Amino acid sequence: MNKNLEQSLSDGNRPQYRFMKYRIHKILLVCCSYDGYILEEDGHIESQINQEYLDLNMSNPPSFTRVSSTREALDLLGRDDSFDFILTMYNVGELDVFTFAKIVKERHPQIPVALLTSFSKDIYRRIEEQDRSGLDYIFGWHGNTDLIMAIIKLVEDKMNAEEDIVEGGVQAILLVEDSIRFYSTYLPELYKLILLQNTEFLKDALNEQQQILRKRARPKILLATNYEEAVELYDRYKKNMLGVISDVGFVLHRNDPPESEKRDAGIDLCRRIKEDNPLMPVLLQSSQTEFEAQARGLGAGFIAKNSKTLLSQLHEYIAKEFAFGDFLFKDPDTGAVIGRAKDLAQMQEMIATIPDKAFEYHTSQNHLSKWLYSRGLFPLAAAIRRGNKSQFATTEEHRQRIVNLIKDYRILLGQGVVARFDTETYSDAVAFARIGEGSLGGKARGLAFMNSMLLKHRQYDKHDNLRIMIPRSVVIATDYFDEFIRNNGLKYIISQEFSDEEILSEFVSSTIPVKLQRELKAYIKTVSTPLAVRSSSKLEDSHYQPFAGIYSTYMIPYVDNEDQMLRLLLKAVKSVYASVYFASSRAYLSSSQNLISEEKMAVIIQEVCGTEQNGLFFPTFSGVARSINYYPIGDEAPEDGVCNVAMGLGKLVVDGGRTLRFSPRYPQKVLQTSMPELALRDTQNEVLALSLQPEEFRTSIDDAVNLRRLDIAQIAELRNSRFVCSVWDRENERISDSPFDRGRKVITFNNILKYNTFPLAEIVTDILHMGAEEMRCPVEVEFAVNMDVAPGEQQIFNLLQIRPIIDNQDNRPIDWSEVDTSDALVYGENALGIGMMSDISDVIYIKSGTFSSLSTEKIADELLELNRRMRDEKRSYILVGPGRWGSSDPFLGVPVKWNHISEAKVIVECGIEKFDVEPSQGTHFFQNVTSLGVGYLTISPFRGDGVFREETLDKCAAIYEGSFLRQVRFERPLWVCIDGRSNKGIVKETPDEAREE
Repeated sequence: MNKNLEQSLSDGNRPQYRFMKYRIHKILLVCCSYDGYILEEDGHIESQINQEYLDLNMSNPPSFTRVSSTREALDLLGRDDSFDFILTMYNVGELDVFTFAKIVKERHPQIPVALLTSFSKDIYRRIEEQDRSGLDYIFGWHGNTDLIMAIIKLVEDKMNAEEDIVEGGVQAILLVEDSIRFYSTYLPELYKLILLQNTEFLKDALNEQQQILRKRARPKILLATNYEEAVELYDRYKKNMLGVISDVGFVLHRNDPPESEKRDAGIDLCRRIKEDNPLMPVLLQSSQTEFEAQARGLGAGFIAKNSKTLLSQLHEYIAKEFAFGDFLFKDPDTGAVIGRAKDLAQMQEMIATIPDKAFEYHTSQNHLSKWLYSRGLFPLAAAIRRGNKSQFATTEEHRQRIVNLIKDYRILLGQGVVARFDTETYSDAVAFARIGEGSLGGKARGLAFMNSMLLKHRQYDKHDNLRIMIPRSVVIATDYFDEFIRNNGLKYIISQEFSDEEILSEFVSSTIPVKLQRELKAYIKTVSTPLAVRSSSKLEDSHYQPFAGIYSTYMIPYVDNEDQMLRLLLKAVKSVYASVYFASSRAYLSSSQNLISEEKMAVIIQEVCGTEQNGLFFPTFSGVARSINYYPIGDEAPEDGVCNVAMGLGKLVVDGGRTLRFSPRYPQKVLQTSMPELALRDTQNEVLALSLQPEEFRTSIDDAVNLRRLDIAQIAELRNSRFVCSVWDRENERISDSPFDRGRKVITFNNILKYNTFPLAEIVTDILHMGAEEMRCPVEVEFAVNMDVAPGEQQIFNLLQIRPIIDNQDNRPIDWSEVDTSDALVYGENALGIGMMSDISDVIYIKSGTFSSLSTEKIADELLELNRRMRDEKRSYILVGPGRWGSSDPFLGVPVKWNHISEAKVIVECGIEKFDVEPSQGTHFFQNVTSLGVGYLTISPFRGDGVFREETLDKCAAIYEGSFLRQVRFERPLWVCIDGRSNKGIVKETPDEAREE
């Protein structure tokens, strides 16, 4: 990535330089009542200026204060000198305008003064006879309101020229003309051309902010009325000059009388400019056509002032020589147009394919950089102009350099902004775009936030040959969800009970709005990878109430046929919409005290990170990182954070599958790989990958319908295995990290965590620190990494999501030295929760004697019915059982969803012998447990880690006992305390002193 380009786009994709700092806000208009009437009633000058400012997205248009005489004007200026500009007509009282202007300059030298007068030879003769030193400008009034606008712009251009041109790189056009009549005609036309050009290159702007910046970076017009002034302006601003338009005959010095005009001063000026820069466009215009041959001989253009087509010729020359309009690629031998580019995307495409001769011609003449300069793309233009042919060994090397510069710049423009999706201009360079006007939803807001933070903190390019970024994303805003529900009459689903399958069928058979279909079809044309279609509801991932993993994410393969791809995408979008009303979603909404009718769904469409391998698509690895670790081991501290990673798709991580857990501060100390037997037993044993067969994406409430689960033997030959796998050396009973050893693969991530072949720990630390600092709370991020890239290409770290974590710092403190744990029903020192609870009398636990990993799905079914009964009774309970609650892998724990356990106030993961797994931290289930204030303990009593007195509960009468579950109810509420500060938690019968209170 080019550093000069990056430096030009700093915090939040805003250039460091602020254009048009000085503006005209208050105008003093000095004119008689009749002239005032003409301007206000006939010309509508104020309304036109207001409209102009509206078009430029600027607030506070200039206001006019009119006085009818110069005496009145001086009196007003004596009381109020805050005017930015004075515009005076000719007939304005006994004190003539020339004397008035001189007095103003003596008293208020900072205020520019311009004379506006009707055209007549007599008035012009009188003007020439007067001392005009107090007037900055004189203009001829033709009844054209556009002239007033041009005057204001000209004055503002002069006010801002030094800073904007020299420091900001804005381009300038030098107009040299001493005829008041002609420059009063030219200026409105020139500004009209510039504004039309400005409107065209705004199409490359991705959002309103970029549009405003480009409007303010339009080329400026500098007016000189004599040779001396023209040379001074040219020498000062020549490095940023698009071209020069000059009269041929004019005076040499500012106060020279008209009769001292030098007939060929423009020829001298042209010669001087061409000697300095042969490529600088110069257009000479004169009523003396005998100068045309001299002009042509100097390589300048020429227009006859008395030509009936003067203005159209002026337009044509400027469009061609000042690089306005489309860029025309030409054959240098024939002059024939061989290609055209109207924007950066087309420019990049054309430069990559035009013949060498054409490429060399345009680069040698600075045509490319001039075209970019005229559009306000200064950093890119400067970078291209700095590189000349002599710096490159071959034309192809030079060509590739320019193609890469344009590509990088387009990517940088998309960094950190939320662009409006436009079917005409959208391209693969836009990182984040929105379709529709509604809310982006919580998940998308977090993604857009991360996009801007990566730019602000310059994280995206911190590491060599590696780019940290969000995947290219398009968000369908919530207004389309509302329209979809309304148009298809689906509101009845909110108030009635349907199975998930029935709801999904209704939604998939409904029709997406036609406009959205058109926009998605345009989007598909830019896609060449599989897509993830993810939920982003209004409530999802909001502060203090994240909805992690409640709704569905569907993945679809890429297919060449656009119609087929669109059908797959529409089905996925409708399936995500349907997931709002699934049973688990309703249960979670109810437990979080939100109404289903209030929920609105936006949808994120993202490119899937990864590469194709053996008909499957998946990243090298994925992960979830949290800025706070409630289960620190050894030297680890809670504030160091924790990270869980897995080879393949991240659904394995967020759904509670077997992953590798490490501390970003101590990446080489991984408990699961500390001994060979642990590595063989506790590391990842399956990999999730997306099938690229479109027929496998069927309508299903299971969003993993087209995902494949690969076992260790199947991944051995996949390219990604070399990055994350070690080998079990059976003969020597050791784990080998050599890629050349043969044997069973073990997913250890040793090459990354031990040998730092990829700076994962550093990136995770930086991202967590940045996220927590910017969100002012602990955060969780999801990410995916692609290391499987071609030589010379950048590896990718994709940030998929960021969400807040509910911290425990406000938990009520407790003095544990005063707590008797000897009679505790449950006690643990790996606890997360929210303090004291005094309204729970029920304990539901899995009978250890009947538990088997083969029966976890049956246990979930039994618990579902029991939980429904508790909900009907409006009672809460404590839930205890082995393994991971909420795991999608039934061999790691009971695969419950929210509708299974929505009434549980405390959940205990109780390890038993031969079934002791890592805790659920890092899973969506775990995140939602904590966000809803559910107490959470992890214990392993058989190892002396915590207490669960099942035998005590077994002696109590059961109000329910099934095949696997037993429920006990106590007469009085239990004493429950979860202390997040000390990570301790206890459940016991209420102490006597507490009962008395």
